[in-house]
Amino acid sequence: MNKNLLAASLLASLTLAGCARREEPQPEAPVQAAAPATEAEAEKLVPKATIAPVSVQVTLSPQAQALLQSKSEKVMVLATYAGDPRATEQAQKMADPVSGMIKLGENKQLLDGAGSATFQDDVIDKARLDAIVGEVQLTINVTSSKTSSSENLLACPFYWKTLAEASKEHIQIACTTFAEVKQ
Repeated sequence: MNKNLLAASLLASLTLAGCARREEPQPEAPVQAAAPATEAEAEKLVPKATIAPVSVQVTLSPQAQALLQSKSEKVMVLATYAGDPRATEQAQKMADPVSGMIKLGENKQLLDGAGSATFQDDVIDKARLDAIVGEVQLTINVTSSKTSSSENLLACPFYWKTLAEASKEHIQIACTTFAEVKQ
């Protein structure tokens, strides 16, 4: 008898005969609430956005500090607030075509060098909060002020978290020069 035919016959027999293995009864899964039927219903279950001030500590490597001083440059700290649009047509129209988010406000602070900046929540457009779903997103971008040089002189990490998370931590941004990054 052909091996393939024998294997097929054996599989067919097992399938028709059923499995002889006994299984213990499984406990019933707890009954869960039905999932929201629409995106709008799901959005209603998301808690309201947290609005709070944040603190940022900017540090500079010795080379970055020296470079800024030699060029008479300052440090620019930019906080931008935005949120994901709700599923409504009106909210979708408010969203930025590039980021897909609704801009809620921004705040800039100049530092003479390394230092700290506190951003209050008064720049957030609270009238737009109803157009977003979930938490407010916060981005922090640190650059040189570009007053004496048109190019950014600092290599700083980009910060992006929810405002709820950011308000609970002291944000640390360590900047260097681009020459240090290449090493």
